[in-house]
Amino acid sequence: MSITEGADMKKPVRVWSQDRRKRHGVVAGSYDEAIQKGAAKLGLPDPTEVTIVLEEDGTVVDDDYWETIAPDTKLVLLASGEAWRPSPLSVPSNLLVVSDETDGSVNEEQKAQTLLHAIHENPASVALLSLSDLEIIKDARINTTDSSMQLQELCIEFYIKKKKEAEAMEFVDLLKERLKGNDD
Repeated sequence: MSITEGADMKKPVRVWSQDRRKRHGVVAGSYDEAIQKGAAKLGLPDPTEVTIVLEEDGTVVDDDYWETIAPDTKLVLLASGEAWRPSPLSVPSNLLVVSDETDGSVNEEQKAQTLLHAIHENPASVALLSLSDLEIIKDARINTTDSSMQLQELCIEFYIKKKKEAEAMEFVDLLKERLKGNDD
């Protein structure tokens, strides 16, 4: 038997709390060890009540599936009564406009400037913006520096690309529905 075939081969994984606020790395050789160590790191009270799921899509990990988990896989440990939800942290916090005011009270131009400033700090973050945020930037009147205008042009390109992708996906969904209707 090779080293990679050993049932007790330890592998590093990342364990996250359900709200994704606590994140720890653990090295475990088994499913049970991952639960024990992960629950201890995350402060979960009863490891016997813990469920492990894949962070990316909520797929439940059991003892058999544990063997297929790649090193450095992100796992969410759910305590009794908790359910997997998509990550609320998918957009960096510097791209979020936080306000205690009611909807619509945040000035669109102000939001565009905030988003552009965040993109200026981290240009790769433009790929994480939603279609609506890109549209806000697209429609904003930028009267500042050349770099802001260049960032706006980049956002417009991303907006066009994302819009086309969204329309293509809508078309695919319509085709699926149409084909499903023909099968009945």
